Amino acid sequence: MVDAARSRDAEGNVDMRWVLSGMLVTSLAALGCGGSQSSDVASTSGGGLEEAPPPAATGPVNARGSTEATGTVGRAGGTFALANGGRLEIPSGAIASATDVRFANGADGQAFGDRENQRPLGPMLNVEPAIRSEGGDLRVSIPQQPIPNGWSEDDLAFAMEEVADQQRAMDVLGTVTRWQFYRARVENGRFVAEVPGVPGHRVQFGVAR
Repeated sequence: MVDAARSRDAEGNVDMRWVLSGMLVTSLAALGCGGSQSSDVASTSGGGLEEAPPPAATGPVNARGSTEATGTVGRAGGTFALANGGRLEIPSGAIASATDVRFANGADGQAFGDRENQRPLGPMLNVEPAIRSEGGDLRVSIPQQPIPNGWSEDDLAFAMEEVADQQRAMDVLGTVTRWQFYRARVENGRFVAEVPGVPGHRVQFGVAR
């Protein structure tokens, strides 16, 4: 409240400066006690404030890029596509909790290094991190490539770069990897491989015998 004695001058007239000052103090007090919190903060049990987490994505991811595609994948799954035609499809239910996935062009390597018995077909790709599906196979594909003379569709293979067993046992500096081969096929004009998971490294299609 404003002091009534101070609000009047010596002649008994009201001093408006004191009245306005009192109204301002009262308004500020009301704002401090009755104001509501912004929607982007939440109270903690200790009485402090913290930023509220962003809402989790509920639908499948659909990420595209020229040389890499990234996205946070949850139980809804998602599709990643590159300009070179590479595609990674993660089915619904494969990943239990939100995971940041990166699908990109991979560094040059020798997945199919035996020139007598192997040939690479299509680009080197990279999938990170390691993913072990909890429901349905992951699907990696590229546009169909010409198969070299002397090989057939029965020789199609999908190479995945995996951490070598001795690396896991020795825990040495650096990363020792090896290439493991899995079956691939032609489907609707694309080379397709379906695998229960990826090790988190490079992958490539080719022929091997």
